[in-house]
Amino acid sequence: MNQFFTRLLAGCLMAAGLQIAAAAAQVPDVASDELLRAATEILQKADADRSGELWDSGSSVLKSRMSKATFIQATRKARQSMGPVVDRDWSTVTRLKYLADNESGFPAGLYANVVFSTHLNSGKRASEKISFAMENNNWSFTGYAIAREVPDITVAPAKPATQPSPPSAPGASVAEVEAAVHAWASAWSARDMDRYLAAYAPEFTPARSQSRKSWEEERRARITGKSSIDVAVEDLVIGINGQTASARFRQNYRADKLREASRKTLELQRSGSQWLIRKESTGG
Repeated sequence: MNQFFTRLLAGCLMAAGLQIAAAAAQVPDVASDELLRAATEILQKADADRSGELWDSGSSVLKSRMSKATFIQATRKARQSMGPVVDRDWSTVTRLKYLADNESGFPAGLYANVVFSTHLNSGKRASEKISFAMENNNWSFTGYAIAREVPDITVAPAKPATQPSPPSAPGASVAEVEAAVHAWASAWSARDMDRYLAAYAPEFTPARSQSRKSWEEERRARITGKSSIDVAVEDLVIGINGQTASARFRQNYRADKLREASRKTLELQRSGSQWLIRKESTGG
């Protein structure tokens, strides 16, 4: 997708610099509603140019990396560049447990990202990410990032890489895999079948010996047949092994009147600059 980050505040949780162990302990089950309420309040303050209040109530991680004056200036400039907001829908909620030996020097502990799909008055869409750190048993604001994208983009399925991709830094790979999982969940929530199917590798083999064509037809019917879908990703644990990765998480699925929660594992492979799903399983 042709998108670019307009601002990424220094206080924002940087997954690119954090190592996540595949065998990391499970994150405690904390309701997503708490994070959604907190993130919504933060966006309301950002809209009202009350970023000083955000810094005042922010985490120690934020305050150790950015002065209040710099934060206010950066937040105001980033928010103004986006323009008026028509409406927002939350896209994903991800909670992560980071280890002590991460590359960026962030404290070990529990962190969370809440991502919103934002419809702008300009007709474009933006992705807004609110980051939190768990401090003193409370979620404390850590950062705000905006990604703006051109509207109505159709993404074709990625072609297999003709040559092996050069290995990237482990932290960068973690961030790329996290972004791929977010994009997959966001496309599913938006019922955007082009983006959703593009998240799967050409080598992806559906379960039950189903053909790829039959599986795609079934997924189209099930997803587009719903009037609304929300897919939340929680307790995300990522493991990297060269050009392959695993992403294990709790999936909260809402569609019309249906509510389901399950454990899901995505096995991904690098294809060019992308991470694509080669296997998908539920349970465990």
